[in-house]
Amino acid sequence: MKFAVATDDGKTLRFGHFGDAKRYMIYEYKDGEFVFLTERENPYTDEKLGIEKHDDARKAGLIKDLLQDVDVFVGHSMGRQNRERLRKQGKKMVPLLKKNITIEEALKLSLSKIENP
Repeated sequence: MKFAVATDDGKTLRFGHFGDAKRYMIYEYKDGEFVFLTERENPYTDEKLGIEKHDDARKAGLIKDLLQDVDVFVGHSMGRQNRERLRKQGKKMVPLLKKNITIEEALKLSLSKIENP
């Protein structure tokens, strides 16, 4: 199972909308542990696309394509419509409403939320 963690600094979970993270850290959960696979820059932030409202379907589609191989999206928040789009595709969004959480902590918390909904 692959996880994408929204981050701006590569160390902590981004506090804010998933789609406006500067980058996504991609991990695979395999044999009881998380293995780092890659880092993907987000070229589709609101600022870069000139978008002034959240829940933009075009932006959501671009990010979905960027993260097409990912099963679980880990972030602070995501618009309701975008969460529903992911759910319909068999993917999950795990919102973590904590500030200053490390990527490692975010991965462990998201896994526990998936295993114990």
